[in-house]
Amino acid sequence: MKTTLANETKGRYVGPVHPSQFLDDYLLRPNSTPTPLSKEELETLKTASEAKSEPEMYKSFKEVLERFAEGMKFVDTSSHPATDASDFGLKPDFCLYENVGEVPKAADAAELCIELKPSVSYDPFKDFDLKKSKGGSNDPFETDTVIANKTRGQITSYAIRQFNYQHRFFAFSVVVFGNHARLLRWDRGGAVVSTGFDYVKNSNLLVDFLWRFSHLPRVDRGHDPTVSPAALLSDEEAQTVREVLNLKAGTALFEFKVPHKHGYKSFYGPHFPYPVRSLIGRSTRTVPVCHLVGKKPGKKAFLKEYWRPAGVRGEVEVYEHLKKCDVPHIAPLWCGGDVPHGGTRTHERIKPKDSSPVMHLCLHRLVLDFVGCRLTEFKCTKELARAVLHAMTAHWQAYKRARILHRDVSVDNIRIDEDGNGVMIDWELAIFLDDKSDNNLSRRHDRTGTWQFISAALLMKPGHLHVLQDDIESFVHVLGWTALSYLPSPMGLNERTHLVSSLYDDSFMNETGQEQGGGTKAVYFKSGDYPPKEFTLTEPSPILELIRTLASPFQARYGEPPSEEDKKTFEFLNALVLKGQIDEKILYTQPVHRHKLGMGRLSSSEWFLSIIQDALKYPDWPVEDGGADRLIAIIGGTTRQRQLATKRIRTESQLLSASSGPLKRSNTSPPPTPQDKRTRLDDNSDGGITRG
Repeated sequence: MKTTLANETKGRYVGPVHPSQFLDDYLLRPNSTPTPLSKEELETLKTASEAKSEPEMYKSFKEVLERFAEGMKFVDTSSHPATDASDFGLKPDFCLYENVGEVPKAADAAELCIELKPSVSYDPFKDFDLKKSKGGSNDPFETDTVIANKTRGQITSYAIRQFNYQHRFFAFSVVVFGNHARLLRWDRGGAVVSTGFDYVKNSNLLVDFLWRFSHLPRVDRGHDPTVSPAALLSDEEAQTVREVLNLKAGTALFEFKVPHKHGYKSFYGPHFPYPVRSLIGRSTRTVPVCHLVGKKPGKKAFLKEYWRPAGVRGEVEVYEHLKKCDVPHIAPLWCGGDVPHGGTRTHERIKPKDSSPVMHLCLHRLVLDFVGCRLTEFKCTKELARAVLHAMTAHWQAYKRARILHRDVSVDNIRIDEDGNGVMIDWELAIFLDDKSDNNLSRRHDRTGTWQFISAALLMKPGHLHVLQDDIESFVHVLGWTALSYLPSPMGLNERTHLVSSLYDDSFMNETGQEQGGGTKAVYFKSGDYPPKEFTLTEPSPILELIRTLASPFQARYGEPPSEEDKKTFEFLNALVLKGQIDEKILYTQPVHRHKLGMGRLSSSEWFLSIIQDALKYPDWPVEDGGADRLIAIIGGTTRQRQLATKRIRTESQLLSASSGPLKRSNTSPPPTPQDKRTRLDDNSDGGITRG
């Protein structure tokens, strides 16, 4: 896990920055100044720096430096691991806390994490000439050794946990190796890293950091001031909020301030109930909330926040444009916008002319006046088909009327309202097709979506232009994946798991280090056997035949195009038809005709919508053939993280009782027992690829 985190954040560490410059740029100087270390204290600190193991460093290090964290608790957390569904098994050596009675789980409430290592060989970074770099660099300066990578992944995991369990814009940390130390500032763009400095010879730097840090107000230590414990609610109001949101008695509630045309509007709900697995990227999180009407809670709503790239339209603007264009079957927007002062700063040290994966990100928060239920909670297969029809209608009308392409059609971005109608949500990756700006045009080549539902074409060719046909194909995958994953079938679970995994999860790293897949999808489309005919249902339903019909045009997209000989044959036969010498139906069997017909149907959503509409008129839809409990498990994270996460399914499913958050990267694993409920996780990368 540590190595995985180090690899996925490669190039996101910016620096090295001189410690004095780091302090002046990121930590305000208080009015007071600390008393310098005495000779005895310096000797004690030197003892810590010369220790041969981490435990030998602890006592001396804390004894000397504890007094400089004025007003805070300097706690040895090395024996207090924090374990949960993220399975990081975190235990920073020291954590600083505001107020501590019982020691909390490591980084859960930590203001600062400090990691000690006994040798410089653990140093995850390497310094170079700051004069040449002018105070910062885009050149990767991570040390690429096994032990350094593990250290880098370890300290990154601490920052991730702080972001997951606290409401933060950024965080600080300190890493010590032997007699040297580095200061770090983390945000969703990456981390700014100081040069390594001898904290015995230059003890004033570490002392000054701790002194300044402990005197900073919460907002300057990285806390989001727009989210706070709902202390102003009376006990009666709080209990009513819990009842509206179906929360357990005593569940901690928070006040979320959401941008509104008149300032802020307050909503109340629990902490975000599932972990984000990566430091970088959009880090989308959702939670059910409600607002107060007078002193009484109103109805349940859906709060979402994510980190959007600066210069890219936020989801609020997309929803406003969709409403203006009268697009049906979309969730009503309540309010939202960018959270003030919620921008990353790591990018500020990137040289303008140099390329870097570090981006300027802004925290975007919105509330939808709608919650609904997951698509996979359909009561019957007819409701499943109808919900997808409505979502595809919203998608097509957005494309026609608003000139917006969704680009993330997935099972978790289609919800079902109380009347059984489908609602299309999650427009954060949508693109305005008529926007000709450089930023918008470059985004059209980003591979976005949820892995299992991304078109075979995009999976096979990273960087390929994302077009309407890709989203249409994603709708077909939504139906296919849901049927194979949820509908009762006589097919054995092991065989079924293998089928779903090979069809929707297959991937490999190409020679350029990019993840590719989609080959199995393309093969099934090409053969006209999607979903595979060996998969049957325990209770017959038109749903499988509907999916096969919807999949049929993709034979033209993934099959071999007509040869020159095929074209000549078609021209010859067509001439005979025009002369009345043969029946026109002869042409329908020809490769040229089939290819042209398929590609024509793929040019818009009209044919697909009509096919679903006609299918819904069939009289033989079962009344109660809704999806069974999760038959195929969902695992979140990167490839390596998904492998490690298999054992955590049951734990993670408990996190979801209060949330309806959009699923991001995940993978199919061996099926759990039927009583297990379906897991939803989130982990967002900058490129927009997610795993559903």
